[in-house]
Amino acid sequence: MKRVVIFHIFKFGGHSKAAENIKEAFYYRDSQIDVLNLNGLSYFYPRIEKVVGVAYAAVIKYFPSLWRKAYDRKTLVKNLAFPIGFANRIAFRKLLRLVRNLNPSCFVATQAFPCGIVADFKKKSGLKIPLIAVVTDYIPHRFWVHPSIDKYVVACQEAKEILIREGISDEKIKILGIPISVKFLNFYSKDEISDSLGFIRDLPSVLIMGGGLGLGSIEKIAETIDVLDCDFQIIVICGKNRKLYKWFVKNKLNFRKPIFYFSYIGFVHKIMDFADIIITKAGGITISEALSKGSAIVVANPIPGQEERNVSYLLKKRAIIKTDESSKIGESIRELLEDKKKMYSLKEKAKGISLIDSSLRIVDLILGEIS
Repeated sequence: MKRVVIFHIFKFGGHSKAAENIKEAFYYRDSQIDVLNLNGLSYFYPRIEKVVGVAYAAVIKYFPSLWRKAYDRKTLVKNLAFPIGFANRIAFRKLLRLVRNLNPSCFVATQAFPCGIVADFKKKSGLKIPLIAVVTDYIPHRFWVHPSIDKYVVACQEAKEILIREGISDEKIKILGIPISVKFLNFYSKDEISDSLGFIRDLPSVLIMGGGLGLGSIEKIAETIDVLDCDFQIIVICGKNRKLYKWFVKNKLNFRKPIFYFSYIGFVHKIMDFADIIITKAGGITISEALSKGSAIVVANPIPGQEERNVSYLLKKRAIIKTDESSKIGESIRELLEDKKKMYSLKEKAKGISLIDSSLRIVDLILGEIS
């Protein structure tokens, strides 16, 4: 039996979700391929995963300007080449054992770190197993660049051009989109969703979400838009953030507007079909899901680095609205609710740049590589 190994990092978050979505698409295709998703950080370096996660979260929260300055700097990437190469070589023994035990037909990576390990191993060992890099943001960073990667999957022409400037050949790069769940191929009517979830059918709705981890100033955003003098309902998806969910349980009665809140759910696609406006973080997966539904998207306080680049790209396409402060988000919501023409324009631009069947396209590429 042919086997595909998909590497990501961390248990939750966009890279992990991207890997899940690709695996799901294999089953949707009714493929007889065995698909194994592996957390590359915990597999190769099990003792440091938690430390890396805490350190990253701390830098983003307390030193965002530092992360912004360091992100994808050419000199930094160059200076880190030796220590990263050394760390990769430490992982080679485990990777060799994996190759011998599983005999994979293809490697796929949704994050640059494990992708680099496999690419380095291919270069030094002469391994012929194809490696496909799936970039899960709209603009790739330099840690993705490696001559031993056989194919790149990117979201847009701009991403392809960036990789070409970094020396990657044109024929290696495929514009197939960021992998979202095949569930987003389905459409549900507002009547159906309001009946099943209790939403108010004829009242405009604003959905607030922060990805699978429920990140961002969601409480503050909800309180800010609650005081607006226009009528709408608020829907909040808290994801894995239990503290956030408990906050809404405790404070529900303090809201003037009808409010509905959920923890981590498997039917985000249905709620997106119902929502008129989506306020979200700018992670590649979350924003691609919203675009696939042709949503009017408002982004507040993107994370420095990758999310800021996503926002910059989407602003150029006029597919989103950005607010730099959570406190000013109410102005954007009021404007959209009062200006239906602007909301319609955002929705049309979103549909225009979305690749709703991205995961299926990626699976077809993988199947082509191993056929």
